[in-house]
Amino acid sequence: MGPDKLKILKGFDLFAVFQSITRAIQIRALWDQFNELYHLMQDKKTTGEFFRYKAKSWLDAFTAPSTGHPNRSNFVRGMYRVQDITPYIHVLCNHAAEFLEIHHEFGLAAFLCSPVEKMNHMQVCLYFQNTLKDGGNKNSQKSAILEMLEHENRQLYFASNKVPNFLKKSKKYRLQ
Repeated sequence: MGPDKLKILKGFDLFAVFQSITRAIQIRALWDQFNELYHLMQDKKTTGEFFRYKAKSWLDAFTAPSTGHPNRSNFVRGMYRVQDITPYIHVLCNHAAEFLEIHHEFGLAAFLCSPVEKMNHMQVCLYFQNTLKDGGNKNSQKSAILEMLEHENRQLYFASNKVPNFLKKSKKYRLQ
């Protein structure tokens, strides 16, 4: 969890993991820059412009291309591909500075990802439990996404209009 992640960011011995010393140094520099971004997000004195600059330099380091010729000693392997950028990295590098400027009095600690993660979990469960998974009746081929949105709209309608639930859950009996 939180404090343990910080310990790993600061003190993990990457030289024991990577055979290449150069690669270990690259990863350590990337982790150190990310640790700096983490602390800048929590500092109320951090301006959006400064954070944007630091996040852009971290992203440049994250997507650094390979240099030199692969068959020669001057070859330095690049870090990660642009395709490796996750939605969280995108938000960190492109939107967090804006959030810092707009919501400076709250700080970024006021924004959590857990509601988004919970909604994702609920929709995945709904997909595997309650949809036809883009199959079923040939005459009405609804996509699973459409089925999930319709289900969510029904739930919102019933909750906002206080429609009573007449269907009671069946009781389960255990025979011994």
